Amino acid sequence: LNEVVITSVRRNENLIKAQMGVEKLNIKDIQNVPVLFGEKDILKTLQLLPGIKSAGEGNSGFYVRGGATDQNLILLDEAPVYNASHLLGFFSTFNSDAIKDVTVYKGGMPAQYGGRLSSVLDIRMNDGNKKETTFEGGIGLISSRLKIEGPFVKDKSSFMISGRRTYADAFLALSPDTSLRGNTLYFYDFNAKANYQLDEKNTLYLSGYFGRDKLGLSNTFGFNWGNATGTLRLNHLFSNRLFSNTSLIISKYDYQIENLLSGSEFKVSSSIKDFNLKQDFSFALANTHELKFGFEGIHHTISPGQISSPITSSVNELKIESRKGLELAAYISDSYNLSDQIKLVYGLRLSSFSVLGGSNYKTYNIDGEELSSVFYKKGEFVKTYVNLEPRISASFQLD
Repeated sequence: LNEVVITSVRRNENLIKAQMGVEKLNIKDIQNVPVLFGEKDILKTLQLLPGIKSAGEGNSGFYVRGGATDQNLILLDEAPVYNASHLLGFFSTFNSDAIKDVTVYKGGMPAQYGGRLSSVLDIRMNDGNKKETTFEGGIGLISSRLKIEGPFVKDKSSFMISGRRTYADAFLALSPDTSLRGNTLYFYDFNAKANYQLDEKNTLYLSGYFGRDKLGLSNTFGFNWGNATGTLRLNHLFSNRLFSNTSLIISKYDYQIENLLSGSEFKVSSSIKDFNLKQDFSFALANTHELKFGFEGIHHTISPGQISSPITSSVNELKIESRKGLELAAYISDSYNLSDQIKLVYGLRLSSFSVLGGSNYKTYNIDGEELSSVFYKKGEFVKTYVNLEPRISASFQLD
C-alpha cells in the first residue's frame, strides 16, 4: 500500500481560509527545532516564521511586520502575560511541556481580539491525560523540569501539573570565589490545569501559571519579577448549533528592585493587576455561516511605583498613587462561504477604555506647571475613550 498521511487540517488551509496571517504550531513542531542549552522555547521558534523578527540577542521580545514589541497581545489560556521572558530575555516564560498548541495572528486579527495593534499570540495549555497517569521530565544544562498528568475520573476529568527551575544558584554556592557564593541567579515557573465534564453539555476548566525570576549580588543589590495568571472557564453546549464559553480571568505582573547596602536599604516595587470577565458565543447559522459574538470587561489596577525602607535607612519612603481603569468591548463576526472559491470573514468590535477615580488628577501647562487638581471618587468615571473597529478579510481560490 502507498503511504497515507492524516492531518487535522488541510495542507493548504492557510491559503484557502479567509482568515489571513495565521500560523499554528504544535509541540511536535517545536521539538524539531534546534534549541539553546536544551531548552525548547516557543517565542524563539516563532521568530523563525515569516513576518516575525527577533528584538535582538538575549531578548525574548519580537517584532511582527514592523510593530513594536509592546504591540503584541500574548495570552496564556486567555489570560494576558505582560512580561514573557526569563533571565533578562534569554528564555520565555512558557514551559513547552505544559503547552498544547500555539496560534499567532500576524494580521487581520479576528474581532474577538483587541487592545493591541501588531499581533496576537494565543497559547493554550495541555488539558491532561484522561486515560492514564504519565510522568515526563528532563535534566538540562541550566534547568530541570517535570510534568505529571492523568485522570481524576477516567474518561471524564483530567489534570496536568508541570514545573521547571534553574539551578545556577546551586553552582554559585560551590564556587571557590567567596564574592560569588552569596549571589542569586535563578528562575522557576509552574503550570497547572484541570478539567471536569459536568455532563454532556457542560465542561469546567481551571488553569494557572506562576513564574518568577530572582537575581542578586550578595548583600549589595537584587531584583526580581514575576507573572501569575488564573483562568476559570465553563464550556456550555446549548444545542448542536450554539456554543458558549464563559471565562473568569486574573493576571498580575510585578517588579521589585532592592538595595541591600547597610544604612541605605530600600525596595522599589511596581505592578499591574487585571480582573477579566469574558463571554463568547459561536452560532452556526447554516452550512455557509458561522457567527461569533460576545463581550468582555477588564478592570485594571496599575501601581507605578512604591519605595519602602526600614527605619534605620537614610532613604525616605514614597508611594505614587495607583491608577484604575475599565476596559469594555463587544464584538460580532461572521465567517461566510459565498462559494467554494470565495470566503469572507467580517465583523465589528466596539471597545472603550475608562479612567476610574479614587485619587487626584492634575492638569499641567506646556512648561510642566500644575494648573489644577481634582479629586474623583472611587469608581467615578474620569474620562472615557471609545473606538469602533471594522474587521474584514477575504480569500479567492482561482483553481
